Amino acid sequence: MNIHPFELGNVLGMKKGYEDNHFLLKMYSIDHSYFNSFYSFHLEYFLNHNPSQREKAFFAHVWSIVSARIIFFETRDPFSRKHPRYVSNIQKLEEFRNFLSNYDHDNMLPQEILIKKKDALITELQSKLDERDKRLKTLEQYEVSLKIMIQDNHLPTFIDLIHQIKELTLPGSGRKLLKSDYDSPYYKLISKYFSHQGKDIPVNTARNYFVQKSAKDATKGSKIPDDKKLFSITAKNGKGLI
Repeated sequence: MNIHPFELGNVLGMKKGYEDNHFLLKMYSIDHSYFNSFYSFHLEYFLNHNPSQREKAFFAHVWSIVSARIIFFETRDPFSRKHPRYVSNIQKLEEFRNFLSNYDHDNMLPQEILIKKKDALITELQSKLDERDKRLKTLEQYEVSLKIMIQDNHLPTFIDLIHQIKELTLPGSGRKLLKSDYDSPYYKLISKYFSHQGKDIPVNTARNYFVQKSAKDATKGSKIPDDKKLFSITAKNGKGLI
């Protein structure tokens, strides 16, 4: 006969009235990854043998014996030869109680514990709200009431200038005036601060003009027509910087 690894007792059986001790002894011996299976195994046994009871009664009993045993070990003589074992047991008991706390989906914890958990959650949420408020105030500094309007059908003309600006190099060093590993700052700048024909410019519309594609791929991106390339940025000395 195979014995389930979560069954209580020993080869001599289980002495009546000592079930709690056997339950905790078994809990000490298992890894925390099995806590859920261990709890579920004994919950099922409890409900099968106590059909008039619900999980809340079992949960409350387990929580009670775990908490009581923590208090018991914490009050032992710290200079006892058994102190290392007491410390080890306390750690395992607290680990199991933390599992129970997270397992509690139906507010089965004692009222004072539920209040502490809710207070902690409120504090955490308030902290997140405060952080978001600070970030929002920072972002509001960069908001504008009216965007810069690009005239007529010259969105491609403006974007052509942005492309030229991207490629400008400094005299002498040959280094680029602007450095960015990605194009997103450029097309997001266009979308956020410029309008075209009285409407906002969707980010995807602006991004399409920055898609890197091969000459054979005509299905991606938006090409700037030659008749919209109206300006050429040159150096002050008359020599092109591009």
